[in-house]
Amino acid sequence: MDMYMDIGIKLVISFFGLWIITFVTGRKTISQLTPLDFLTSLVLSEIVGNTLYDDTVKISHLLFALALWTTVSYLFEKAATHFVKFGYLTEGRAVLLINNGRINQKWLNKYEMEYKQLLSMLRRQGIFSLNEVKYAILETDGSLSVMRKPEFEPPTAQDMGMEAKPDILTVTVIDKGKLLEQSMLGKPIDHNEIKQKAREQGFDSLEDIAYAEYGDNGELYIFPKREVLE
Repeated sequence: MDMYMDIGIKLVISFFGLWIITFVTGRKTISQLTPLDFLTSLVLSEIVGNTLYDDTVKISHLLFALALWTTVSYLFEKAATHFVKFGYLTEGRAVLLINNGRINQKWLNKYEMEYKQLLSMLRRQGIFSLNEVKYAILETDGSLSVMRKPEFEPPTAQDMGMEAKPDILTVTVIDKGKLLEQSMLGKPIDHNEIKQKAREQGFDSLEDIAYAEYGDNGELYIFPKREVLE
């Protein structure tokens, strides 16, 4: 009877403990999970699973393990949020696999991705030819974001009797006032050009910029801190 009671208490503690950890570290959908989130879930499952039927592990041990893991996860999540470089280090960066219709073979090789894998991911988005793709970005969660060439967008501009306007690819260049070294692998950032573009828009200090994107059309899109809702 005592064993059943012990298991029951551990299960209840584990349930609410995992719920608290999820609430504290931030709610995410499955598609938003990073490799670190996945490893965290595995460790938590081991912590809970190994304590349920082990008589030598007391309830106090389980509480200590969950509390410690919650604290570490919370601090890690906050560090990744507040320190931009640390966040990119832990969560990874997006990778430009197709740039303006040209395949970036270097990054395909680096991530050991074959053409059949790339085509499979494209087909899931209704694209059956590489010739239709202008930009393809491998996101940090492993998904593929695609921008078609204008003539292949449904409905096409030609079908509507309109002139096709070129699509624009933008990359993050400033995050929380910090000028990034490289936010997307395969797409280097010219720091001098970004600073010049910011000065042209009246931003002598990058600290006044909450977020900025740079487009392949040469435009810098700035979101000042004073206009960003906290």
